[in-house]
Amino acid sequence: MKLLLCTVGVFLLALTTATATQAPEDRDSCRFKVSESTTKPSITGPQDIVAMVYVIEQPDSPIEILAADFKDSFLSVVNDRYTEQLRCTINVRNRSDQPVRGFDMRVQVTTGGYAHPGGGIGTFWPETGQTGRSLAAGDAMEITGCGGSGTGGVIANTVRLIVAVDSVTMDGCFYVPSRRYPRLPVS
Repeated sequence: MKLLLCTVGVFLLALTTATATQAPEDRDSCRFKVSESTTKPSITGPQDIVAMVYVIEQPDSPIEILAADFKDSFLSVVNDRYTEQLRCTINVRNRSDQPVRGFDMRVQVTTGGYAHPGGGIGTFWPETGQTGRSLAAGDAMEITGCGGSGTGGVIANTVRLIVAVDSVTMDGCFYVPSRRYPRLPVS
């Protein structure tokens, strides 16, 4: 019994010490304001691709998608199978009142309301990458991605290309914007 009490005592002491040494959570670390979007993103490229692109509405995202160009892209849907080779350039803007250190973008094939795995454009660190600094409030940048190709099954030959911001990193904040994926009608 004494051994059990000693073990519980040591456990509680270790737990208390670990809890006391953790840094307090800064509830204000993700405080930022975003300006309202004034325009719908422009989509350019082959008309058959443009017709399939859907930019997810993310009114709470610090990164706003301004435009996407899919020139030199290919997407074929035949007999409930798709084959794609996507090349894209995406223009984004920091619409928050805070500098953005990095962000993840996604272009993803969806079918019948289900997203296929993969599809990330990549992580962009303006601070160390393409611009040499943080993406300041109001600044815009162009990113290139969508490299690679793929194939897969589709439901009732229905396919969409979803474009979205996956996450945003700011000073002391890792933010995942809301997103609503549209459900495709299945005939």
